[in-house]
Amino acid sequence: MNAHATKSALTINRFVESLRKHAANGKAPLLGILNIPADLRLGTEDYQAITRDAFHNLPENTKVYRLENGMVAFVRAGSWNNDDNTFVEHIHEILTDVIDRQGLGHIPTNLWNRFEWPKDEEKLADLLGISVAERQSSDASVRFDMAEMLRGAITTEAVFDSCRRQAIVCFDDSRREVLGHEIYCSLDYLRQHHLASFLLEGPGEIEILSRVLDEKIMEVTASMASSILPDRIHLNMQIQTVHSDTFTDFIAEHDGKLIENMAIEFSMENAIANWWEFEDACEFLHSLGIQVGLDRITLPALEFLSPRKMNVDFIKVIWDQNIVGSRRTEVAERLREFAALFADQSLILTRCDSRTALRMGRSLGVDVFEGSYIDAMLGGYLHRECKTQSRSSDKKCAVCQWAPREARKNGCDFHFRAGKLLSEI
Repeated sequence: MNAHATKSALTINRFVESLRKHAANGKAPLLGILNIPADLRLGTEDYQAITRDAFHNLPENTKVYRLENGMVAFVRAGSWNNDDNTFVEHIHEILTDVIDRQGLGHIPTNLWNRFEWPKDEEKLADLLGISVAERQSSDASVRFDMAEMLRGAITTEAVFDSCRRQAIVCFDDSRREVLGHEIYCSLDYLRQHHLASFLLEGPGEIEILSRVLDEKIMEVTASMASSILPDRIHLNMQIQTVHSDTFTDFIAEHDGKLIENMAIEFSMENAIANWWEFEDACEFLHSLGIQVGLDRITLPALEFLSPRKMNVDFIKVIWDQNIVGSRRTEVAERLREFAALFADQSLILTRCDSRTALRMGRSLGVDVFEGSYIDAMLGGYLHRECKTQSRSSDKKCAVCQWAPREARKNGCDFHFRAGKLLSEI
């Protein structure tokens, strides 16, 4: 037995390529796949327990691979004569304990699957949710397979479960006005609760994941539209997504109030790496009546940006506690300069997680803010106005505002939409 399950998870593409290499050498690998759903959220100890059971109950020289989608593969070159009923029974016990511990998840009816490669390649493809048709390996095919695998592994429900909604609030003297909300997927929550064993292996795969999540966020936003409109909805996207057929179909299918009230945000890193495509994307979105913003701008980066050359409707600058450090004067003055140039609520200070960020931003001429402190502040207002019977505290209402899944669970469809005026703090 080869204990690969204790190592890093193997990508689907690399696993399939290893099977192809065996077949090319005249071998016909036999394999078994444990179809473990991502919602079971197995930990390292659980995978180690599975490996130990495999060592005791499966044939010798069986190699164990923990796959990136949570499944576990067992591969051997020779015949498979052992009775595997005991092994499957033990796996059921392990997974039942996981469900009892986590309080959620299910064991699929097709938990244990046996294949012979390449004879059963199409059946294996169906289980893994990919195309494994025989072809020469190339970067293009690997990327295509990765995208297809992610689309199958990351469900829309998982993205909704990981979805976050952050308020964008303008402070003007005694008035506090909600300008809209940013909707995004929390990668930390998605990884922890839905893709616990998933590992990325380079910037190319990160880009593919980002684009797949863009597609899923569009699906989630469309499904939530009836409950969140009218509101100004900000969506983070890759430039490549905006140029894709998927985005074109999204615009065509959901034209109307959703599109009229939408703003698209591109990260500064994505824009700089694809500047000409970025400018084309801005022009395309403006032609549709969609606002465009440049996101994730750091305070030091302000010194290198020319605001007059950015064809965007707003910018989002990340608050940094280091503004109170040794270079406070230079950084503060640059932020003040940008706040004056991007007047009319066009500069948004993000990641404002403390009252200090709000107060210092206001002192430098910033009027619009976003962050956990702003969300927590809204909890009190929501608590006073929300009519849902299950509400219990300012904190609970703030969480409902922040996590749509909590609002759905509590039976609450209420949140402050764009244009809501708040009383003075």
